Amino acid sequence: MQQLDAREFWQAQKPEYFRELSTFGAMPEDVILRTLENGKVIQLDAGELLYDAGDRSEGFYIVLTGCVNTCMPSDDGNWTLARIHKPGDDMGFVPMIALTNRPGRTMAETDAVVLEITAGQFFDLHQQEPDAFGLMLLNLVRGMARAVINMATMLEEQDRELHKAYSIRTEHDRDRK
Repeated sequence: MQQLDAREFWQAQKPEYFRELSTFGAMPEDVILRTLENGKVIQLDAGELLYDAGDRSEGFYIVLTGCVNTCMPSDDGNWTLARIHKPGDDMGFVPMIALTNRPGRTMAETDAVVLEITAGQFFDLHQQEPDAFGLMLLNLVRGMARAVINMATMLEEQDRELHKAYSIRTEHDRDRK
């Protein structure tokens, strides 16, 4: 894990790149740059851990480049992939808002760059740039809504598969009698 110079990263990616990231959608360029400079731009190597389950949630992250995965612990000691984060996606926003520790482990699937925004910096954005804060908050809530819809879809698919397997087993049991 290595901290990068925010302005150099901004210039290398070009301002247009950041406007296309869902969390920054419709925000003014100067506010995006200031958010990068006030936050922490972090380079992760593939396989590198960003945070672990149980860590304090004092901020959140935005994927700037690469792919990052969040896994949840299971009762048997294994880990289950819960979400794949692509550029523009946030990680850790929900536990920060909920004032809970991190429920899962997040690590880079590929080399990645993320932006860390602390709760204090998020509050400062609210105070200093209320319009931009409102846009960012709306963008973050949209991301949460998409995640909820994806989870509901996955639960429905699992339920359908479970009922299908149960129906086949029940038919098989009836045929044996």
